[in-house]
Amino acid sequence: MLLTLSHPEYFTVTGPGGQPCQGADQDWYLKSWQRRAGCGPTTAATILGYLTRVHPALAPMAPGDSHGDFLAYMEDLWRHATPGARGLDQAESFVLGCRSFALSRGCVLLGETLEIPHREKAPRPSLETCRDFLAEALYADLPVAFLNYSRGSLDNLDSWHWVPLIGMEEEESGKLPCLILDGGEEKVIDFTQWLNTSTLGGALAVVYPMIELEG
Repeated sequence: MLLTLSHPEYFTVTGPGGQPCQGADQDWYLKSWQRRAGCGPTTAATILGYLTRVHPALAPMAPGDSHGDFLAYMEDLWRHATPGARGLDQAESFVLGCRSFALSRGCVLLGETLEIPHREKAPRPSLETCRDFLAEALYADLPVAFLNYSRGSLDNLDSWHWVPLIGMEEEESGKLPCLILDGGEEKVIDFTQWLNTSTLGGALAVVYPMIELEG
């Protein structure tokens, strides 16, 4: 079963050089520290940019100039979802940053997180629990922010990194291929492989307009 968002084309944004990309790239930031630590606010900008196009009530949060130079939007998100010395290293901080940005533009967001702890420190949620979290979000047309502290045996994902997760496909083999955006392009990772081999874990997070809860 393939689960995707209703308008994946809404993730096409324009970078500083005028090139179209699939999602934003933290390397667009001007300062070296931002380029090193900016995956959190970059992911927030990509996700919120999508939500503003799907939900008319969030129009005040939309990037300017119809997704023209997306860097200005990323800079706006940096001021609210600001990385610390270890980056934006908590899912709750990601949600609070998105909610702060929304309030600055007269909108209200809610959020949910699913923590995936260090393998040796606390029990982890099962693959089924993670899959259900992802499926519920994607069915509701909500991109998922995926934080991974260690990439495990995956060779196409950086450790200590945030990415938007925008689709998944369940396979009978037990694999869980997921579509992510990273560095301005689409990639496919096996979430099952990550969950089984990542020592440090990570988290999943979603943000959504309050009107969805009321509806």
